[in-house]
Amino acid sequence: MLFQTIEFAWLMAAVLAGIVLVRAHVLRLTLILLASWVFYASWNPAFLTLLLYCTVNDWALGLAIGHARTAPRKHLWLIFSLVTNLGVLAVFKYANFFADSVNEAARWLGAAAPLPALHITLPIGVSFYTFHSMGYNIDVYRGKTKPEPSFLRFAIYVAFFPQLVAGPILRAGQFLPQLALPIRLDAAKLRSGAHLFLAGLVKKVAVADNVAPLVHHVFRAPQGMPSLAIWVGTLGFAIQIYCDFSGYTDMARGVSRMLGFEIPINFSFPYLAGSITDFWRRWHISLSSWLRDYLYIPLGGSRGSTGATYRNLMLTMALGGLWHGASWNFVLWGVYQGALLALERALGIGEPAGREASLLVRLLRWGVTFYLVLLGWVLFRVVDSIDLAYCVRKFVLFDFSFGLADLGHGNFNPFVVGLVVLGFVIAHLASFRVGGLAAWLDDQGPGTRALAVAAAVLLLVLLWPAGPSAFIYFQF
Repeated sequence: MLFQTIEFAWLMAAVLAGIVLVRAHVLRLTLILLASWVFYASWNPAFLTLLLYCTVNDWALGLAIGHARTAPRKHLWLIFSLVTNLGVLAVFKYANFFADSVNEAARWLGAAAPLPALHITLPIGVSFYTFHSMGYNIDVYRGKTKPEPSFLRFAIYVAFFPQLVAGPILRAGQFLPQLALPIRLDAAKLRSGAHLFLAGLVKKVAVADNVAPLVHHVFRAPQGMPSLAIWVGTLGFAIQIYCDFSGYTDMARGVSRMLGFEIPINFSFPYLAGSITDFWRRWHISLSSWLRDYLYIPLGGSRGSTGATYRNLMLTMALGGLWHGASWNFVLWGVYQGALLALERALGIGEPAGREASLLVRLLRWGVTFYLVLLGWVLFRVVDSIDLAYCVRKFVLFDFSFGLADLGHGNFNPFVVGLVVLGFVIAHLASFRVGGLAAWLDDQGPGTRALAVAAAVLLLVLLWPAGPSAFIYFQF
């Protein structure tokens, strides 16, 4: 069930109507939980069983950790939680990858494939909800969060439908306390949430979905395309993945706000970053902070030697790359990001240039950072190793053959794509200056709001694609 479909509109209407009709807090929570399970089951009802297993397992283990009388027993329950959660990921997300990698290595060595072909379907959102429940038990173990006695509230924390399948990754300390408060529909929050949802819908439908055909056309068969085509495709993908993912976050935050809940922001204008370190403070913030707190710091962070710090950075980002997808290009992308972070740390340039620096220096820092981010997106987007090597070579070693004739054969309108890209750049810069277009809309009078909403609706009508397309991060 996609946010931009009539089915979701009916689900949201039913939830809001139900909150109005039932008064008891526990009934309203039950309604939200049932809606969350319906939302998840709409993708594949069979995988609702896996979601329920993870929920019951980690709720019980959280209670066991919180009530354990000795440190060894508490530690044992935590290990059990980590093993079961990582086991779910290992089976459903990485078993195919492992078997295919072993068989490919065997074929490369001239041997027969030792492992049978596996056909395991990846449950949607499994990386997100396992991180929710695993992070909760780690926080209970550390004493940062008390074990949640209510299965109802914990189940909503794991399965809350606005962010269930693509984040942001919630922290128990952020969200569980909100579930203990009365649920009320507030006119200001309904309006503000609708603004956020509309802003995200425009990002996803008007921008990401209209750039997607161009990106697909370039990268489905890049061999023979000139450097300029690879650059155009990469820039298109940078826009597509940002507007697709941040658009989902905006819609998720908007739906949550309409229901009376606040979930964290996940993006803060990442393409304006002045360093790779700064980029990771702005991009997929809930994941980068999760990796920092639950992986990088436990590995030792920067407390050890310089070499150990670089090792911890590389391991954290490599595993972060693997989290994104069971493919070697994601591992390579993670290693690349870790190497850049380590290099910036070694050179002492992790912090972006301040306002005391000259405009030229700040522009130069931004330009280098954006170039490195784009090169990273090539690694992220192209799965086939031969195509990847070709695209990297054409991206880095510009061949100055400016023929773009091949780009005219895709199922997209170059004029529309150009307008969409221009609109994205203007909106990105405008949002940075005013603190977010949705927030700006909240502060306007009824007339300005009505005109802005009408313009957004007209834009959606004109640029709505022929069929709904899933969000990119659903595959992770």
